[in-house]
Amino acid sequence: MAKREIWHEILINASSCELYEAVTDVNKLAHWWTTDVRGESAIGEKLEFWFSGFRAAVMEVTTLKPGELVQWHVIDGGSEDWIDTNVEFRIFCDQGKTLLHFQHSLWQEDAKAFPHCSMGWAIFLLSLKEFVETGKGRPHPYDMPINMWSPPQ
Repeated sequence: MAKREIWHEILINASSCELYEAVTDVNKLAHWWTTDVRGESAIGEKLEFWFSGFRAAVMEVTTLKPGELVQWHVIDGGSEDWIDTNVEFRIFCDQGKTLLHFQHSLWQEDAKAFPHCSMGWAIFLLSLKEFVETGKGRPHPYDMPINMWSPPQ
């Protein structure tokens, strides 16, 4: 079966080091994605992302190249569609600005959560940009309310 991927690109007015820290430091992840982040950002370790008491994803940290690249592999979570997918933050410097290439890859062709998650990633990447540039992001539960599904009760 064919695989799909979410791909976004965003220009951020900050250094590659500041952006790298925002996607690797557990406390900083909580300022732009979800306020409840647990675990350790080190190769082979796990990060958990919780949304209002719902464990949405458990990621194994697979690659850390300071100022350049962060990769996670989804090993567990609330959505079956996410399991065995990969999340990548690739950082480039271009004319004094920092460019982020984001990919969430290896989605099954029939993944029902794909459209919602693509929209969600776009919104949270804007929150990341806002956090790195101003010091204040819009993590869940303070994000734009686009939720098209409800976590299991």
